[in-house]
Amino acid sequence: MGYQSEVGDRRESFINVRVRLQRLSDAKFFAGWVRTLSDSEIVIDFSTPEEFEVGTKFFVTINGVHTAAVVQATLENQSAGFLTLKYDSTLKYLNTTEAVRRLVTGLSGTVNIDGAEIEMQISDISINGFGAVVDGTLTRGSIVDLDIDTPFGNVMGKAEIRYCRQDAKDSLKHRIGVQFVQFGRIETARWNRLTDDSAA
Repeated sequence: MGYQSEVGDRRESFINVRVRLQRLSDAKFFAGWVRTLSDSEIVIDFSTPEEFEVGTKFFVTINGVHTAAVVQATLENQSAGFLTLKYDSTLKYLNTTEAVRRLVTGLSGTVNIDGAEIEMQISDISINGFGAVVDGTLTRGSIVDLDIDTPFGNVMGKAEIRYCRQDAKDSLKHRIGVQFVQFGRIETARWNRLTDDSAA
Protein backbone atom coordinates (compact mmCIF):
# COMPACT_ATOMS: atom_id res chain seq x y z
CA MET A 1 0.00 0.00 0.00
CA GLY A 2 2.83 2.38 0.83
CA TYR A 3 4.45 1.91 -2.60
CA GLN A 4 1.15 2.40 -4.45
CA SER A 5 0.45 5.59 -2.47
CA GLU A 6 3.93 6.95 -3.22
CA VAL A 7 3.51 6.30 -6.96
CA GLY A 8 0.06 7.92 -6.92
CA ASP A 9 1.43 10.99 -5.14
CA ARG A 10 4.25 11.24 -7.66
CA ARG A 11 1.82 11.05 -10.58
CA GLU A 12 -0.38 13.68 -8.90
CA SER A 13 2.58 16.09 -8.83
CA PHE A 14 2.59 16.13 -12.66
CA ILE A 15 -0.97 17.50 -13.00
CA ASN A 16 -1.06 20.89 -14.83
CA VAL A 17 2.64 20.58 -15.68
CA ARG A 18 4.12 21.24 -19.12
CA VAL A 19 4.53 18.14 -21.30
CA ARG A 20 6.64 17.81 -24.44
CA LEU A 21 5.71 15.42 -27.25
CA GLN A 22 8.07 14.26 -29.98
CA ARG A 23 6.36 12.58 -32.93
CA LEU A 24 8.41 9.52 -33.78
CA SER A 25 7.68 9.60 -37.53
CA ASP A 26 9.44 12.92 -38.14
CA ALA A 27 10.94 13.93 -34.73
CA LYS A 28 8.77 17.10 -34.66
CA PHE A 29 8.08 18.58 -31.22
CA PHE A 30 4.75 19.69 -29.74
CA ALA A 31 3.77 20.86 -26.26
CA GLY A 32 0.75 20.80 -23.99
CA TRP A 33 -0.27 20.49 -20.33
CA VAL A 34 -0.90 17.33 -18.30
CA ARG A 35 -4.59 17.12 -17.48
CA THR A 36 -4.67 13.59 -16.01
CA LEU A 37 -2.04 10.89 -15.61
CA SER A 38 -2.59 7.24 -14.74
CA ASP A 39 -0.50 4.07 -14.87
CA SER A 40 -1.71 3.38 -18.42
CA GLU A 41 -2.55 6.68 -20.16
CA ILE A 42 -2.10 10.44 -20.18
CA VAL A 43 -4.64 13.13 -21.12
CA ILE A 44 -3.08 16.33 -22.42
CA ASP A 45 -4.58 19.80 -22.73
CA PHE A 46 -3.53 20.59 -26.31
CA SER A 47 -4.81 23.90 -27.71
CA THR A 48 -2.61 23.98 -30.83
CA PRO A 49 -4.70 23.60 -34.04
CA GLU A 50 -2.75 20.52 -35.11
CA GLU A 51 -4.56 17.31 -35.99
CA PHE A 52 -3.03 13.84 -35.65
CA GLU A 53 -4.12 10.44 -36.89
CA VAL A 54 -5.20 7.91 -34.30
CA GLY A 55 -2.28 5.54 -33.79
CA THR A 56 0.39 8.27 -34.09
CA LYS A 57 3.31 7.46 -31.80
CA PHE A 58 5.07 9.98 -29.55
CA PHE A 59 7.89 10.09 -27.07
CA VAL A 60 6.49 11.92 -24.05
CA THR A 61 8.58 13.95 -21.56
CA ILE A 62 7.16 15.60 -18.44
CA ASN A 63 9.37 17.78 -16.24
CA GLY A 64 7.83 17.84 -12.78
CA VAL A 65 8.75 19.62 -9.58
CA HIS A 66 11.22 17.07 -8.21
CA THR A 67 11.33 14.43 -10.91
CA ALA A 68 10.73 13.88 -14.63
CA ALA A 69 8.77 11.16 -16.37
CA VAL A 70 9.23 9.70 -19.86
CA VAL A 71 7.32 7.15 -21.90
CA GLN A 72 6.53 6.16 -25.47
CA ALA A 73 2.80 6.40 -26.14
CA THR A 74 0.22 6.04 -28.92
CA LEU A 75 -2.58 8.49 -29.67
CA GLU A 76 -5.94 6.94 -28.84
CA ASN A 77 -8.18 9.99 -29.21
CA GLN A 78 -8.11 13.72 -30.06
CA SER A 79 -11.09 15.93 -29.31
CA ALA A 80 -11.92 19.52 -28.29
CA GLY A 81 -8.39 20.53 -27.36
CA PHE A 82 -7.38 17.29 -25.65
CA LEU A 83 -5.18 14.33 -26.56
CA THR A 84 -5.47 10.90 -24.95
CA LEU A 85 -2.40 8.69 -25.32
CA LYS A 86 -1.95 5.09 -24.19
CA TYR A 87 1.48 4.04 -22.96
CA ASP A 88 3.43 1.58 -25.10
CA SER A 89 5.69 0.80 -22.15
CA THR A 90 6.00 1.53 -18.44
CA LEU A 91 6.23 5.14 -17.32
CA LYS A 92 9.84 5.79 -16.25
CA TYR A 93 10.90 8.35 -13.65
CA LEU A 94 14.18 10.29 -13.97
CA ASN A 95 15.97 13.22 -12.37
CA THR A 96 14.50 16.43 -13.74
CA THR A 97 16.78 18.60 -15.90
CA GLU A 98 14.49 21.59 -16.47
CA ALA A 99 12.57 24.02 -14.30
CA VAL A 100 8.95 22.92 -13.95
CA ARG A 101 6.25 24.99 -15.67
CA ARG A 102 2.77 24.80 -14.16
CA LEU A 103 -0.62 26.15 -15.24
CA VAL A 104 -2.18 28.79 -12.97
CA THR A 105 -5.43 30.74 -12.90
CA GLY A 106 -6.40 34.08 -11.38
CA LEU A 107 -2.93 35.62 -11.55
CA SER A 108 -2.62 38.99 -13.27
CA GLY A 109 -0.35 42.01 -13.54
CA THR A 110 1.01 44.66 -15.86
CA VAL A 111 3.94 45.08 -18.23
CA ASN A 112 5.34 48.60 -18.55
CA ILE A 113 7.48 49.49 -21.54
CA ASP A 114 8.38 52.99 -22.73
CA GLY A 115 5.72 54.47 -20.45
CA ALA A 116 2.94 52.26 -21.82
CA GLU A 117 1.18 49.96 -19.35
CA ILE A 118 -0.18 46.69 -20.73
CA GLU A 119 -2.39 44.37 -18.67
CA MET A 120 -1.65 40.65 -18.70
CA GLN A 121 -3.21 37.43 -17.49
CA ILE A 122 -0.56 34.95 -16.39
CA SER A 123 -1.18 31.42 -17.64
CA ASP A 124 1.81 29.45 -16.35
CA ILE A 125 4.70 29.99 -13.98
CA SER A 126 8.19 28.68 -13.29
CA ILE A 127 10.98 29.68 -10.94
CA ASN A 128 12.61 31.79 -13.69
CA GLY A 129 9.61 33.41 -15.38
CA PHE A 130 6.12 32.90 -16.74
CA GLY A 131 3.81 32.77 -19.74
CA ALA A 132 1.00 35.30 -20.13
CA VAL A 133 -1.66 36.62 -22.49
CA VAL A 134 -1.69 40.32 -23.44
CA ASP A 135 -3.57 42.65 -25.77
CA GLY A 136 -1.31 43.86 -28.56
CA THR A 137 2.27 42.82 -29.21
CA LEU A 138 5.65 43.10 -27.51
CA THR A 139 9.03 42.91 -29.23
CA ARG A 140 11.17 39.87 -28.54
CA GLY A 141 14.24 40.86 -26.51
CA SER A 142 12.57 43.91 -24.95
CA ILE A 143 13.35 44.62 -21.30
CA VAL A 144 10.16 45.52 -19.45
CA ASP A 145 9.05 46.47 -15.94
CA LEU A 146 6.69 44.03 -14.25
CA ASP A 147 4.08 44.45 -11.53
CA ILE A 148 2.42 41.13 -10.62
CA ASP A 149 -0.38 40.83 -8.07
CA THR A 150 0.15 37.63 -6.04
CA PRO A 151 -1.49 36.31 -2.86
CA PHE A 152 1.82 37.03 -1.08
CA GLY A 153 2.11 40.66 -2.18
CA ASN A 154 3.08 42.50 -5.35
CA VAL A 155 6.11 41.27 -7.26
CA MET A 156 7.92 44.00 -9.19
CA GLY A 157 11.09 43.85 -11.24
CA LYS A 158 12.59 43.74 -14.71
CA ALA A 159 12.26 40.96 -17.26
CA GLU A 160 12.99 40.07 -20.88
CA ILE A 161 10.33 39.18 -23.44
CA ARG A 162 11.53 35.85 -24.84
CA TYR A 163 8.74 35.42 -27.39
CA CYS A 164 5.45 36.98 -28.50
CA ARG A 165 3.03 34.87 -30.57
CA GLN A 166 -0.54 35.35 -31.71
CA ASP A 167 -2.96 33.51 -29.44
CA ALA A 168 -4.49 30.49 -31.15
CA LYS A 169 -7.88 31.16 -29.51
CA ASP A 170 -8.10 34.95 -29.97
CA SER A 171 -6.38 36.72 -32.89
CA LEU A 172 -6.48 40.06 -31.04
CA LYS A 173 -4.35 38.72 -28.18
CA HIS A 174 -0.76 37.47 -27.96
CA ARG A 175 1.01 34.96 -25.76
CA ILE A 176 4.31 36.08 -24.31
CA GLY A 177 7.14 34.25 -22.60
CA VAL A 178 8.88 36.26 -19.89
CA GLN A 179 12.23 35.60 -18.20
CA PHE A 180 13.22 37.48 -15.08
CA VAL A 181 16.25 39.77 -15.30
CA GLN A 182 16.26 41.70 -12.02
CA PHE A 183 14.28 41.11 -8.83
CA GLY A 184 14.79 42.38 -5.31
CA ARG A 185 15.22 40.04 -2.35
CA ILE A 186 11.61 40.46 -1.18
CA GLU A 187 10.21 39.96 -4.71
CA THR A 188 12.32 36.84 -5.18
CA ALA A 189 11.06 35.40 -1.89
CA ARG A 190 7.44 36.14 -2.84
CA TRP A 191 7.80 34.55 -6.29
CA ASN A 192 9.55 31.49 -4.86
CA ARG A 193 6.74 31.13 -2.34
CA LEU A 194 4.20 31.38 -5.16
CA THR A 195 5.88 28.68 -7.25
CA ASP A 196 6.24 26.43 -4.19
CA ASP A 197 2.58 27.02 -3.29
CA SER A 198 1.45 26.18 -6.84
CA ALA A 199 3.39 22.93 -6.72
CA ALA A 200 1.87 21.83 -3.43
